[in-house]
Amino acid sequence: MASQLQKSKIAFIGGGNMAAAIIGGLTAKGMDKQNIFVSEPWDVNRNKMAEIGVRTTVSNAEASRDADLVILAVKPQVAQGVCRELAGAWAGRPAAPLVVSIAAGITLDSLRQWLAPENGGAPPHIVRVMPNTPALVGEGASGLYAGDDVANAEKELAAALLSSVSKATEWVDREELLDAVTGLSGTSCVPYLVSLLSAPSTNTDTH
Repeated sequence: MASQLQKSKIAFIGGGNMAAAIIGGLTAKGMDKQNIFVSEPWDVNRNKMAEIGVRTTVSNAEASRDADLVILAVKPQVAQGVCRELAGAWAGRPAAPLVVSIAAGITLDSLRQWLAPENGGAPPHIVRVMPNTPALVGEGASGLYAGDDVANAEKELAAALLSSVSKATEWVDREELLDAVTGLSGTSCVPYLVSLLSAPSTNTDTH
């Protein structure tokens, strides 16, 4: 695990199955449980997280207030409201945390709009990640996509996070390729598929 990730304070907004899988992978690789803070409204999920030994709360603002890295792991239908809440909670921070979204189907443009400060400032840096189902048992493949504003160090942090549940992590240069990566049941063909889909078309048919 990347040393920077080991030192980071991580907030999970949502404590469902994928969040639990990532947390399990992180702690299995030596992540300090007290550096992980999970916000989860449902008692059953929150109690499961507490049993693991990580910090828990029902407050998204509390979980993310001091975080270096925030994982958005909520259902798509509540993502907008949660993002607006987080944007308000971070208004007093000198710099927003890096956001890693595993909310299915929510585009980077939407996330930027929802997470932008109300005073019109720049939104936080955001990485979209789509782990596939085998990631739930540490055997998955994850596609990652980020805008031009995300620094290489931030990309490394996001990739290190996903490596806790993925045998293969691949950056894609077009957001729509995320679905192609996560649609795979295995991992060995991920790099080939990404390179194939990312290549410019050589079709010169003008008919």
